[in-house]
Amino acid sequence: MDDKEERIRRRAHTIWESEGRPFGEEKRHWEQARRELEEDGSSGAGSGEGEGTGTIVAPATAPHGKAYRGADEG
Repeated sequence: MDDKEERIRRRAHTIWESEGRPFGEEKRHWEQARRELEEDGSSGAGSGEGEGTGTIVAPATAPHGKAYRGADEG
């Protein structure tokens, strides 16, 4: 897997977790992650935000007000 694809995968995973891990949304999450990274100009180094940096992601859609950590936080 190349670096760009890995960044997309990690961002899509973070999006999936932040939405409460819904079933059947993987294509939408992948496309959203791809668009976000393209908009950020992240074809080189990753932005780091929410990508395994320990950044807490707590969107309004988080169930029961729980905050989720980045993709590699388990």
